[in-house]
Parts: sequence; C-alpha cells; structure tokens
Amino acid sequence: MTMDVVDLSFPIHEDMPHDDLGPKFWTRLGHAYTRQIYQNTQSRAGRVFFMTDHTGTHLDGPLRFDPRGMAVEELALEDVILPARVFDLRHVGRGGEIGPDELEAAGVKVAGREAAVLWTGHDLHYDSPDYFWHRPRLSAGGAEWLVARGAPMVAADFPGIGAPNDDRYEVKRILHRGGALTVEQLCNLDKVEGREWTLAAAPLRIRGGTGSPLRAAALVGPPPARLIDLTLDIYKEMPSLGAVPTYWSRATHAITEFFYKGELSYQTTALFLSEHAGTHFDVPYHFDPAGRAMEDFALSELVVPARVLDLTHKRPLEAIGADDLEKALAKSGTTIGPGDGAVVWTGHSSNYYTRDDYTTHRPFISIDGAEWLVAKNPAVVITDLIGLDPPDDLTSPIHNALLGNGLCMLQVLTNLGQLVEGKWRIAILPLNLTGGTGAPLRAFALPEG
Repeated sequence: MTMDVVDLSFPIHEDMPHDDLGPKFWTRLGHAYTRQIYQNTQSRAGRVFFMTDHTGTHLDGPLRFDPRGMAVEELALEDVILPARVFDLRHVGRGGEIGPDELEAAGVKVAGREAAVLWTGHDLHYDSPDYFWHRPRLSAGGAEWLVARGAPMVAADFPGIGAPNDDRYEVKRILHRGGALTVEQLCNLDKVEGREWTLAAAPLRIRGGTGSPLRAAALVGPPPARLIDLTLDIYKEMPSLGAVPTYWSRATHAITEFFYKGELSYQTTALFLSEHAGTHFDVPYHFDPAGRAMEDFALSELVVPARVLDLTHKRPLEAIGADDLEKALAKSGTTIGPGDGAVVWTGHSSNYYTRDDYTTHRPFISIDGAEWLVAKNPAVVITDLIGLDPPDDLTSPIHNALLGNGLCMLQVLTNLGQLVEGKWRIAILPLNLTGGTGAPLRAFALPEG
C-alpha cells in the first residue's frame, strides 16, 4: 500500500531561478570515461554541486538571524514536520501584500504546533524572469498576526516572504523572534486543497547550518503519532567514499552586525556537496546509464514499509550472504516484496562519528546476498552501512547487482534498531537534483498505517 505524498519542492538544476550563487554542478565521474577505466566491463557516474543554503525550496533556521540560535541539525523532527493549515490567498495577486485583514479573511484557525502555509499561486510564475521581484509579500503586521497565534512555522509558495527590496529581512525577523521557522518556494499546494495533511520540511543535517535546501512534502492524512530520525550529520572531514562535502560562511553575524551598526545581523552558508556522501540515496543511473535518474522517482515511491533484517551479529569484514538474510527474514516474521524497504541493520552507525576506519571496517553483502535481495525485488535496499560492497573490491559488485536490476539504495542511516518493534514506514526525502545519480537527504520513520 502506497502512502499519499505530494511533492511541494521545485527541482534543482543550473537553469533554475535564483537570486544568489548557484546551483552549479560538476561531473566527478561520467559513464563514458569510467567505461575506459573499467575496460568496458562497467561504468558509473556521480556529481558534486554548489549552492547556498537559501536556494530553491528551503528552510531558514534559528541561526540565520540570531547568533545564539540553533543550527539546523539541532532542530528536532517535531519542529519541522507539522500539521498544516493553508491560508488561501490567491486573490492578493502577484504584487499583493498579505496583512492581518487578508489572513483573517482566509478563515483559518492556527493552533499550537501547526504550520501556517501561505498559498498565493505564485509557484505558477516560477519560470517568469521577474519571479523574485514581482511577487506577493507578507507585511510586518501580517507577521505579527501569525506570531500572536503561535505559529511555529510559516511556509509560503513565494520567495523572500517579506518585501523584495527589504535587505534587513524585517518580516522574517518578526517571525523568527516570535519562534516561527520560515520555509520558502513551495509548489503544488493546489494538490492538497481541502485535505488533511502534514508538512514535512526537514532540512539536511548540516552541522552548524543556518538553513538548508530541502525536499518539502505533504504527507496526506492524520499527523504521524511518532517520528524517528534516521539521518546522520553532514560535517567537515566527515567519512566518505568519495568527495567529502564542505561548506563555509559567506556572510557572518560578526560582519553583518558591524555594517548594520549593531542593529541586526544574519548569516549565510555556501554548500559544496556530493550526491553520494553522508545519509544519501543511490538511484540506478548511478551505475546504469540506462537506469532511472533522481527526477524519475515520485515521492510516493519513496515512503516505503520497513522490513527490518537484524544482522547486528555480523562482525566487521564479515560477509552477509543469502543464508544470513533468509534467517533474518524468518526471525522478523515478515515478508519482503515489491514496494517494500529491505532494511539491512548492522549497527554500524555507532561508528560514524568515532572511527577513522568507518568506511572500511564494516560488514558487507556477498554476491549471493545481493542476488537474494534482487529476487525479493523491494523498492529500496536500506542500510546503516556506507556501501554494501566488500571494502577492498574496486569493482563494486553489489552496487552493480542492485542498481543494475533497478533497485535503489538508501545508505548511512542511524537508529534502525528502533524499527524492530512495531510497524513502520521510512520516508526518504532526497534533494530533487535533475539528472541526479543520487542525492543527500533527510530520512525518518513514521508508524505504518
């Protein structure tokens, strides 16, 4: 049974509208070149990319406007996954202002722990040259109205939230001072009109981050009773099998406070990320030039039932074979089939922050184990390992076996042991990178059913 999920995010690509740096992509590995390297036996592709933390659909965290505020990795899932209340403001027009009267007229009551979602239809003008400048805006009075009603998040389908020429971010500051996070550049809100849904606006876990690009989603139905974060931090010098992500401040609180004469400050982060580092998603195109790329996957395919296989008894450098997987499946008392998430739980996530040999000192899947998984045909193979291949095998036979047969891979997770009791779904929210071989992401579990 699939869950009804609506994608509220714009794709990320070089020609997308932006009012700052990026995004910019570079091919790190390409299929044509790697075929030469591997003597025409196989190929693989992967990219790195640059953007700022407020490009495209994104969240501004507390640290963005407050030097004492929390960084994005410190935000709990309950802070960024909230029941949504939609204000239908389409009548204000492209250049209209949203004040208390307009919000009152929408007839929406916002209770505690509910996101206020401003729907203007501006996403329909995303490709217009003046998308950033000729747009709706929330007034200071409107921001104060929302703060007075205790909205913990204000999300909008337009950029900036305040006036286009406001370089002091007055409206956002009112919201953030009042305890409301801000999310910008949503789309597809017409698809949730009149429905009960939860806004998932979970950022990448960028350590020390002031904000984050994200994959915003509407989870249609009653709000989940519990959430379990499955995502590990992105940080400098983090373990990786390829390009290590890095990031740096473009504008700091110290600099901006100086030039605004102590009246205010803000901070902005530049991100240089890999498609395959940290908690991330691999799609078939990563190893198969004819395979599905990142944009070919609807979010409804990426919220999957978790079928947990307990392999925590396997030691580092020990193979996990078909017999091991079959015994773990029998012990679980469940089955694995199309649409499921086959969860290979080893406990290796406990080493992510502590061991220098995290990438190599780990269990792995054998060839017959990979064939067992392919035969079960799940939607995704999910694991707390970084790679499922033998650490010393440069041919990556398990990646080839799984991706070559159309199976996706979700890697470098944590907290999988919490999914053993009860029935869970795993929500996979990768950045929607056009042409992507994979993507960094936020993943979490919610009760099934």
